[in-house]
Parts: sequence; C-alpha cells; structure tokens
Amino acid sequence: MLSIAIDATAACTPKPTGIGRYTEGLTKALSQRQVRLEIGTRYSHFQHRKHRLQASSAREFWIQEPIWPLSRRVDVIHVTDARVPRWPLLNSRIPRVATLHDVFHILPELGHGDQFSTQDFARKKVERYRQIANECDRIISVSETTKEDFLRHIECEPGKVKVVQHGIDDIFFSENSNQEDVDILEALGVPTGGILYVGDVSARKNLKGIISGFLAADLEPNCPLILVGESTYRSEEVESLIRNAGKRRIIRLSWQKQEILAALYRQSKTLLFCTYYEGFGLPILEALACGTPVVISQSGAAPEVAGGHGYPCDAGDPESIAEALVNAIKTSAKNILSGQEYARTFTWDRCAKKTEVVYQNALGRI
Repeated sequence: MLSIAIDATAACTPKPTGIGRYTEGLTKALSQRQVRLEIGTRYSHFQHRKHRLQASSAREFWIQEPIWPLSRRVDVIHVTDARVPRWPLLNSRIPRVATLHDVFHILPELGHGDQFSTQDFARKKVERYRQIANECDRIISVSETTKEDFLRHIECEPGKVKVVQHGIDDIFFSENSNQEDVDILEALGVPTGGILYVGDVSARKNLKGIISGFLAADLEPNCPLILVGESTYRSEEVESLIRNAGKRRIIRLSWQKQEILAALYRQSKTLLFCTYYEGFGLPILEALACGTPVVISQSGAAPEVAGGHGYPCDAGDPESIAEALVNAIKTSAKNILSGQEYARTFTWDRCAKKTEVVYQNALGRI
C-alpha cells in the first residue's frame, strides 16, 4: 500500500477557489483508495485551523518549514500548490511531486509589467516554477496547455511532467427542483435567466472585456450580468464599471458555497468566461455539468477543457464576445445534453486514479 504525505494547505481557507477545491477534491478521493494518506497544513495557516482538510482514516499534521515535521514513513510527498516541500526529509530519496495549475506569469504576452500582478509576485512565481522543475521528481500539470507552456519557457526534463485533469464536485451533477433553485436565488436578490461569471474579480480575468461584451450584446433589460467572486488585484476599475452600468444591468456577489453556485449555474442562460488565460478553468465544466452553455476565450486551456462544447471568442474584442454570447443563449437542448455527458467524465475519482499512477511513476515502479 502506498503511503502519501500531501501538503493540503491550499484547502485550509474559509473561501476555497480553484487550487483549494482541487486539493480538497483530490485528497478526499485519494482517501477512498488503497493508499495510506497523511494530510499536512503549513503553520502559516494556523489562523484558519478550523478549515483544515480532513479525510477518513488520514493522519493530520502541521508543517513548519524548514524545521518540522520530519518525514520518514512515506513513499511520496505531494504539494498541491506548485511548491517544493521544504520540511526536513530523514530519507532524502523520498520522491517529491508538485501540481502545476497555470504558468500565467511566464507568458511573454501576459506576464510582463504590473497589469495583472505586482512584479515581485510574478518574480516569486517564476522562481517557484524553476524550483519544481529542478527539485521535484514529477510535476502534475492540470492541462496539456499548461504543460506545453511550462516546457516552452522553463528548462525541465519533459518526462517529469504528467497531465492529470481536475474533477468536479458531485453537487454539479445533481438536480434541484426548479423552485428550490429559484428560492436560493431569491434569497440572494438575484433573478433567474441572467448571464453568469464565476471567478476572481480582477484585471487578469478580463472583467472589463466581459462587461463590455455583455453590454455590446444588448440583451433584454431583465437579463443581468451576475458576477460571483472576490475582488483581487486591480479590481478598482472593474468595480467602477459595475457602478456605472447600474445595479439592474450588473449584479455583484461575493464568493458563494457550492450548493449556491450550482443553483446559479442552473438558473443562468450562459456562463460568460472569456478570461485572458486559464491553466484549467473549473467553472467551464461546472457550468456544462449543470446544463449551462459557456462562452470561452480562444486562448489558454479553456478550449481544451471545454472539449468542443464552448463558444469561443476573442477575449480582447467586445463584439466577438457579444456574438459568442448571443449564439450561446441559442444553444439547442441536444448540445446542452452533450455538454453534460462530457462534463460527467471529469470525476475526482478519475483524477485520483491518474495521480496515483504518477506516484508510482515517481517511485520508478511503472
């Protein structure tokens, strides 16, 4: 039986998003397999300790780099947020695995200047990419696109990098009654039949383009744009656009729990998700699973993840966004069903199985 120590710090947060939800989904799926699992959390997250990830039969431990814990009785160490494990290894031959979610900051067309992050933050991210390339035995990339971009810009042995795509949570496969969904939205003060965006509200996510494209589509007044997510880097200009457009056209919501997100997806006409770049893009699959058409960017991993079930557009052109949005609203019932069937193949169990293969590969067993 494999013994795995997994650094699940990314899930230790009151508001988990992409990497946190990947960490939780994968770890819980691994705990149901024939592996011995130990779940670590970095001590820097002690203030969020009530949100520490737990799984059946798994031992939990704290990590204080570079002092403790001492790792000894495990076969593989896995860090889920693109870091090299820095805690002491009594056996320095223990294979180390890191998950790579995106490489936004190394792309020449996106990573320069301070438009999407501070230069210091970008520098640290690039340094981490180089560290995992040099020091980890295997790197899990969440998409072929991320793998290709990583290998194009970071010196790394190609055989180290293995693609394992995300799963999505079961709640997006379930079906509430229409009235249950309507009640959830009414409690939020949100009408049914809107256009939805889910993710950070930041410059990086092309919210200016999303808002401009939505307004250019000139949809009926009772069809608002609903933005769901936390404000992050350089969101001030976006917030100003929202205020100028008026509450009737754009509705702003903060981070929401999964059951509320599922209702929002099911009761929206389309997910408008034409961001500048995604290393994966969980909302794409979540929306498809809920029977909601998706407008995606032509760049990044979005076309790969959508698998031919999205409506692509030029993220820098509001008219292109508007055209894709209008077409997505007209999606046939047959295409919606096809998108649901496709999304159902992305389970956390499948992700865990393929991740276990990477562990065996790191050990030289396969």
